[in-house]
Amino acid sequence: MHNIWWCIFIFFVPACGSECVSMVQRQALPVIPAGRRKPRPWEVNNYIVANYHKAGVFLSDSLTRTIFQILEAPDAVVGHVEYPCDSNNPYTCWNMEAFNSSVKSAERLKSGRKKLLVAGFVRDPLEMVASAYCYHHDGQEMSNQLFPVKEIMQMGLEKGTELTAETLLPLAEWMASVFEHPDEDTLRLELDDLTKSSAGFDSGVQRLLDHFFGTGTDLISKNDRFLITETAKLADENRNPQATQAFNGSTSQIVEHGSDPVCKEVAHSILHKSLNPALLARYKDLQRRLGYPVHAI
Repeated sequence: MHNIWWCIFIFFVPACGSECVSMVQRQALPVIPAGRRKPRPWEVNNYIVANYHKAGVFLSDSLTRTIFQILEAPDAVVGHVEYPCDSNNPYTCWNMEAFNSSVKSAERLKSGRKKLLVAGFVRDPLEMVASAYCYHHDGQEMSNQLFPVKEIMQMGLEKGTELTAETLLPLAEWMASVFEHPDEDTLRLELDDLTKSSAGFDSGVQRLLDHFFGTGTDLISKNDRFLITETAKLADENRNPQATQAFNGSTSQIVEHGSDPVCKEVAHSILHKSLNPALLARYKDLQRRLGYPVHAI
């Protein structure tokens, strides 16, 4: 019974078969153990934290882990949805190709009497493209099955950003389908608001806690809220520069999961000049839908 999902949605269809869907389908109605005065949050609600490549994946993952580890959520109610999935390990392969409006509707139906609460980080799609190009051009995440990292490493700005934009477009469209007009059960958090200052970071964390658990103590105690708030500060890159680093299990090395700021600035400027006009038009439409400024060429 998985009631909490944090999700990295990647543009690949799973290679595994029907065995991949069972875990996500086992949604149950609220069951509150006898003798407990207050229910645990996951007994009342189902939670999804959605994120998209180069829109705060590591940050949202860190915050989600912090929240539910402090709340002592058992492993049985927590899932990590990621595509592509390993066909030899069906227990980490769930039937969610991408978190978009259709998947959201399906998950809401499966939640039964429970409320489905969704939160996600959102970013200007062209900023995502620039960041992804610089990140992979620098050779980061060589094992990433979404982006052709080796090709991007050999490409200059024009061809590299073009390929990156083509690859990332479906993710940006899925993101827009959910967060263009979020309903009351869906919280849109701007990545830039959480990363530009510690005040913005703290505000975003409080908004996330309020959205998931309310402002009272029915689902979360004052002490747990305090512990989460303080522990979460370790993920604030303005307070802790090491927050932009992560451990790579495959290489046993500490890697930087941010992108070079100078490269990002140059890559972003080149997008408006060299990107295929039809592709650029798609991204500008996404910017409009999500409320970001659209720059004239």
